[in-house]
Amino acid sequence: MIRSLFKKKKSSLLSEKFISFLKLQLGVRPVNENWYLEAITHSSYKNINGNDTDNERLEFLGDAFISMVVADYLFEKYPEQQEGYLTQLRSKIVSRENLNKFGAAIGLEEHLLYQKGKNKYKSLVGNAFEALFGAVLLDKGYEFTKRCFIKYILNSHLDIPQILLNNRDYKSELLIHFQKNGEKIIFKTTNESKGDLPFKAAIIKNKEILGLGFGASKKAAEQAASKQVLNEL
Repeated sequence: MIRSLFKKKKSSLLSEKFISFLKLQLGVRPVNENWYLEAITHSSYKNINGNDTDNERLEFLGDAFISMVVADYLFEKYPEQQEGYLTQLRSKIVSRENLNKFGAAIGLEEHLLYQKGKNKYKSLVGNAFEALFGAVLLDKGYEFTKRCFIKYILNSHLDIPQILLNNRDYKSELLIHFQKNGEKIIFKTTNESKGDLPFKAAIIKNKEILGLGFGASKKAAEQAASKQVLNEL
């Protein structure tokens, strides 16, 4: 009994800051810390520090888990909606861009282990976000992790109306509008920059320019031009 009182406390693999983050942002108290350390370790960090693992396998697991939970969530939330609507909405919620936003919303990036410098990892946070929930799944089981994801992510950070607004296909809407009226429009995209936006798109009807848009890609420029025209109709 006396010996146990002075037993040396086992050192943690995780920083106190990260453990606090898990508790406050996700309601998680780690049991097997190895999973969480793996989840926040990017392959670039593994290469320079000689670690045995990175978060890519956990990313695969987390991706499947998140897709399943979101499908279940939408199925319950929208009992009147059909498969096509639910599938499209799920794809928007679990998109790489949106997972990056979820990860940013909970402040995940400051806890990630990766090689900082000139390299920019476009999906760093979104990938780690998936890996983190893969770790929670292995450590805590499906039901706990599902409740955790719904409470701390979907109920706290998911804005479905905004997602639908941000992901509107303005070009398709515009084409449908003119097709219904028996009219034809064409898109002409050129490399004419505006600030950091290198592409310019013009929407033309009977040699008349209806709208202009700029974007980081041809698709983005066409979407911007289509949005302008729709707003004026």
